[in-house]
Amino acid sequence: TKPKGLLERLEAGETVICAEGYLFEFERRGYLKAGAYVPEVVVEHPELVKGMYREFVHAGSDVVLAFTYYGHREKLRVVGREADLEAMNRTALKLARAVADETGT
Repeated sequence: TKPKGLLERLEAGETVICAEGYLFEFERRGYLKAGAYVPEVVVEHPELVKGMYREFVHAGSDVVLAFTYYGHREKLRVVGREADLEAMNRTALKLARAVADETGT
């Protein structure tokens, strides 16, 4: 049988763990700079983002959140990457969906 979706689980009163913290973990690993915190790693190293999503699921997250934190026009303008907004966010969503599908989350 197909696992219950997020809304079904929430409606049933189940506890759902939704872990987030990609930004600080990528900073710790040297892929983001403190200050700007723009998620450039999404387009520069998508395989690392996908791996981080998997790590969070392995650690117990029931939901794969897309790494779009600070992925907005004003923040990207600060680092001269405003034109990359759509590519960053679409890539983050595509990677999250792929990991959610492969892990059943």
